[in-house]
Amino acid sequence: MLEKTGRTAGNEEAMRELDRAWDEFRSQGCKGNIVLRGSKIAGDLSRRGRFKSKSAERRFREKEERIRTAVALGVPDRVPVITNGMTLYPSYYCGLSFADFIMDRRKCGEAFLKFARENTDFDMIFPAHMNNHGKLLALSQLDILKLPGVHIDKDVCFQFVEKERLKPEEYPRFLEERYDFFRRVIVPRMTPLYHPRKGWDKKVLLKMARELMSFGLFYNRMLNVVEYEYGVPVYTAAMTFEPYDLTVLLFRGLTGISGDLYRRPEMVEELTGMLVPVCIMALESMALATGLRGAVILCERAFSLSPRQFERFSLPALKEVVNAAIERGLVPLITLEGDCTHLFEYMLEFPPGKCVCNVDTGDIFKAKKVLAGHMCVAGNVPMNLMVAGDPDDIREYCRRLLEEVAPGGGFILSGALGIPDNARYENVRAMVDYVLENGGY
Repeated sequence: MLEKTGRTAGNEEAMRELDRAWDEFRSQGCKGNIVLRGSKIAGDLSRRGRFKSKSAERRFREKEERIRTAVALGVPDRVPVITNGMTLYPSYYCGLSFADFIMDRRKCGEAFLKFARENTDFDMIFPAHMNNHGKLLALSQLDILKLPGVHIDKDVCFQFVEKERLKPEEYPRFLEERYDFFRRVIVPRMTPLYHPRKGWDKKVLLKMARELMSFGLFYNRMLNVVEYEYGVPVYTAAMTFEPYDLTVLLFRGLTGISGDLYRRPEMVEELTGMLVPVCIMALESMALATGLRGAVILCERAFSLSPRQFERFSLPALKEVVNAAIERGLVPLITLEGDCTHLFEYMLEFPPGKCVCNVDTGDIFKAKKVLAGHMCVAGNVPMNLMVAGDPDDIREYCRRLLEEVAPGGGFILSGALGIPDNARYENVRAMVDYVLENGGY
């Protein structure tokens, strides 16, 4: 049993504030925006609110309370264990090709539900079925991802296509013309199907609209089964890259942005600021469409920034997005990918008891020391151990996490970035079983 040091109740008022903000946002915050209003209506119509059985409801409430307590920096009955950012693992778990998981809706749903049904010991499951986006991307021919079975081998995970879509001399025009420039110049560089003046072909647009509607109904149907039939909370549907990441991934690429930080720093700052409303809108619409309040905010390129660069180019826009999410009652999961040990102190600038810092390869033991009493820490069983290690390796790492990170509460155990696509199942089980056996406070 873990020692119950620190506060046992946690920051309960912080969670109550989030609950009130969520109720206010759902009832009033979306009225003036047709997109948000449409998202809420779609969610209300497709999300079932009744549990299939008393046992499913009891299991769900127990797990939900365990997570809420940890986020609020309290001490739950035991350490929560979640799948976190599971991407294509259910496909691997079921012996399904990655291409089928991404392109075939029926096979994707069957694989995702099989994993969820057979692993209800997790306190929260990541909606891996969100990756059934292949048909929509294939219809649009957007070059932002390489898809398995289309551009790459059928058993290789999809890959981001990071390249210079915005030329350095075009910064001023983009900042001045904003969406109009994006529509006329950037989008045609992403797909041959979008005309600078005419836009999308009507037939293509209709096919994409149908596919998007089909995807949305499928998405919520899976949520209904996992939550209301299996009794396992799903963490999030709302997800966005932080503005600096979007600048890199969509417009400049890592090589281009690295030079921009020195040659045109003011323009980088302006562009990241310009993208803040885009990120907020993405979180708002996805949360309303699903009713899920977790908000994953990916910081993929933060590791490449020095503390001074992070403070100037990433943190201001990131804070705007995080604070906006909190104001709407969402719970941000700030995911620091790579080794961001040098940036942990900046997490102290976010509101206490309302966010989660997800640690990848950074020093999670230092993160706990820095953020104790301020922000819940999640992570960080290494991905290489999940793939190439054995159950003893997993148990030993989990032992250290429970001994050094869990005491005092405010901790959620998971894989570093979730469950790797090709993790050994005996290692996944070892992680869960170790917490079930030894994670009680």
